[in-house]
Amino acid sequence: MHYREYVRFTRIGVFFSFVAFLTTPVLSPYIKSLGFDDIQLSLIFSLFSLSIIIFSPMIGRVSDMIGRRRVILFGLIMEILAMVFYIIGDFWVVIAAARILNAVGYITVILIVLTKIEDSLDGKTRGRYTGWSLSLENASKIIAPIIGGLIADILFVTAPFYLSILLLTLLAVYFIRSKPRRRTRIRRDIFNVIAELREFLSDRKLKGMAILGIVCHASVPAVNLFLPLLIMEKFGLTYSFVGIAYFFLGFFNLFQFYFGRLCDTAGRSRVLLAGTLIYGIGLLLVSVSQSYPVLLIVLLFNGIGGSMWNISAWCLMSDIGEGMKKEGQILMSYASIAKTGTFVSFLISGFIVMLFGIEELFFLNGLLVLVGTLLAVRFFRD
Repeated sequence: MHYREYVRFTRIGVFFSFVAFLTTPVLSPYIKSLGFDDIQLSLIFSLFSLSIIIFSPMIGRVSDMIGRRRVILFGLIMEILAMVFYIIGDFWVVIAAARILNAVGYITVILIVLTKIEDSLDGKTRGRYTGWSLSLENASKIIAPIIGGLIADILFVTAPFYLSILLLTLLAVYFIRSKPRRRTRIRRDIFNVIAELREFLSDRKLKGMAILGIVCHASVPAVNLFLPLLIMEKFGLTYSFVGIAYFFLGFFNLFQFYFGRLCDTAGRSRVLLAGTLIYGIGLLLVSVSQSYPVLLIVLLFNGIGGSMWNISAWCLMSDIGEGMKKEGQILMSYASIAKTGTFVSFLISGFIVMLFGIEELFFLNGLLVLVGTLLAVRFFRD
């Protein structure tokens, strides 16, 4: 284990996670206030997942070839540009560009930092130390929406975007000053995305991960786009209450160090499947929550499943990727496959909400996760 590298990139992951989630409680209400309806909002948000599908495999291969630091710096620059576009965006083309830049920047930094953390660990303690890193990162993720919501309520709705630009710039300056690895020529085969995805699906357990990734990430529109609208429109509450709801949803992510240790002892696959089962049930319960306090309790329960699923998935894929000497490629190929679920879901979620309602969207997503869990079980049998 390379302790210094582990600590360094854990700190970077914690800082970036805080910055990335500052805008969570205001993003969808802010964009909707620009004059978009639910269907248009859903289509615009789908560009985030579509961009990840297209670019993730290439980013993973490039990071394996030229080094993680340069790729992370590229991601930070994309994030800064995205925040600027959100602020100046009063037309759909500008907002669409912001979503694309946001996607490329976020997935680049968050997953390449995670890959760098995994590079510093060995297989025997991977679950425990990855769990500690993700616990700290998720502490940032649940605190940031509360702060972002308060800032928006006290100042103005785009204030969290300005703060994000400042903090991202500071982090980018830190990376510019760090010494890069020697230059490596980028080969043309990094653009062969189909071959990379085919290689990912050649492993039996990774096939199961593909199924679970698609069905679980299909819930992203419900959780990230329509949950704030549910809280504000159904319960008549403000941005601050949206931030509190995300705190409850992410609370058990603080205990990923425990679930990581459980992965090391009970096995990655068992924790993985138990997590997706709980997560699916939690989504079903959101659909029948008739008050804000009940919703908070349900989100807390849902977060248990999400935490178990998250840590076990990364540990399992890191083990496989390390064995193949292609850890960055495996993690980014997974992101590309999983985000197909998000992309398709974004395309149809707006129509579902318009025809049936937000509660029904959560119900369908919960049902999808449970069905996907049943289908994936056979791929994880030893």
